[in-house]
Amino acid sequence: MSLAVSVMSVVCICMQAVLLAFQQPPAQKPAAVAPLDAAVRDALTQYSTALESLDAEQVKKIHPSVDSEGLKRAFREMRELKVTIDSVKVLSTDGSTARVSCRVTQALTPRVGTKQNNTVTRVLRLRRQEAAWLIDGFER
Repeated sequence: MSLAVSVMSVVCICMQAVLLAFQQPPAQKPAAVAPLDAAVRDALTQYSTALESLDAEQVKKIHPSVDSEGLKRAFREMRELKVTIDSVKVLSTDGSTARVSCRVTQALTPRVGTKQNNTVTRVLRLRRQEAAWLIDGFER
């Protein structure tokens, strides 16, 4: 196997592992649109900061159900990860849970190979735990 093929394989594995953190099976349809809660925006900021730290335990604090072992393996192959979450829209909320649509842009610099950029729109499920919001999962 050539070095270029090997490097691309590592990059693909890293991108797949990071994207797995953003994937979960589909859930129910939105009920009602609610105004954006500042705490929800804070949770998304904490999530992007945790991903950028390349520390799976930090990610797990805001997204408790994430596969932290898989994330650790992926992070070991990365030199840098920049994550921007914007275009945030609250799709529904009932006080203790929320569904939020957002655009996630990732710029991944692997330890070996070239920088990869990816932008996707995701729907996140969040739940309130005490005064903070945590990520429960991803619909798409």
